[in-house]
Amino acid sequence: MFILLLNAGSSSLKATLMDAPAGNVVASGQADWAGATTRYRYAPTGGSEHAEDVPWKGHAEAVRRFVHDLTHAAPAVLPNLSVLAAVGHRVVHGGPFTASVRITPDVRARIQALVDLAPLHNPPSLETLAAAEAELPGVPHVAVFDTGFHATLPPEAYTYALPSHWTNDWGIRRYGFHGLSHAYCARRAAELLGKRPDEPKLVICHLGHGCSASAVQGGRCVETTMGFTPLDGLVMATRSGAVDPGIVLHVQQRHGMTAEQVETALNREAGLLGVSGLSADMREILAAARTGHAAARLALAVYVRRVRQTIGALTVTLGGLDALVFTAGVGEHATEVRAAICTDLECLGLTLDPAANAACRPDADVASRASRGRVLVIATREDVTMLREVVQVVG
Repeated sequence: MFILLLNAGSSSLKATLMDAPAGNVVASGQADWAGATTRYRYAPTGGSEHAEDVPWKGHAEAVRRFVHDLTHAAPAVLPNLSVLAAVGHRVVHGGPFTASVRITPDVRARIQALVDLAPLHNPPSLETLAAAEAELPGVPHVAVFDTGFHATLPPEAYTYALPSHWTNDWGIRRYGFHGLSHAYCARRAAELLGKRPDEPKLVICHLGHGCSASAVQGGRCVETTMGFTPLDGLVMATRSGAVDPGIVLHVQQRHGMTAEQVETALNREAGLLGVSGLSADMREILAAARTGHAAARLALAVYVRRVRQTIGALTVTLGGLDALVFTAGVGEHATEVRAAICTDLECLGLTLDPAANAACRPDADVASRASRGRVLVIATREDVTMLREVVQVVG
């Protein structure tokens, strides 16, 4: 039972072919056109990885190339495309959808209606879906929503203190995102702790280009930082995270900015990029900070402070903590950032082991022996969560 999983970013596409019964990766590929050229990589399991710069860009072209390689690249991993059982699509904003669903014209239209709430993410998913349906018209296509894991939020967590008709009539509430990553890390953390999935109290920090944190208790999400849109919460690469809503009113009323200009600024020109004036890439921020670049050091300090405050708040929400989890690009690889975040967290029962942190290769525990709570670094596997969801839908 082969299942193709497609994970569309704003300027990239990750594709994974998995053998459902075994849960094994059969082939993987990635196209990234954030730079001047598109870099394409294809790797069949057990075969040689192939990487090249290609003249095309866009999700549709990336889908066509990966599907072609599954049956034509040497060694071919599929005899033909008819053996595919399903295609799973990561969709960032699911709005009212609380579980994965088979995609129909009605479902597609409802995802399209949510584009304004996730302008960087839902359009690429829809473009990828259209290309995949054209290439694989006889295969079931399943939407797996990043908001799904957070559907267990209690009313006091998802309700904003706004006029009730905003919530009741307009659907304005906290949805939460990065759910595929948080769901995987919750299960994996329980394994590393030697506990059942419903036992540990966890704070999970997904720190990548986008950043979010969640509180997980009993295997269920009870609080998360992203809200009605992925713009809320922690400081991110180009997104502001939580800001005083009065700022939005001020720049529109006093400085003549349009709603579209404010949206662009908060989504694409803020965060690490906005504060540093240098880069949205944490690696470049760290390198500049080491040389004494004042704005880069400030950007890093703002980023770290917001994460530390959030860990404290989520720990109080849980009434204690078994483990703090770091995941995604920054969380998994930025040793200095983890160390800065964990400074003086002894009040929460967390003490980092500097040597273990410096030598860390996920999946690992980097807490000291004396630490009451564990500090886990986990390589997130959104594809594993997607596979599980797709199998549940198609049976």
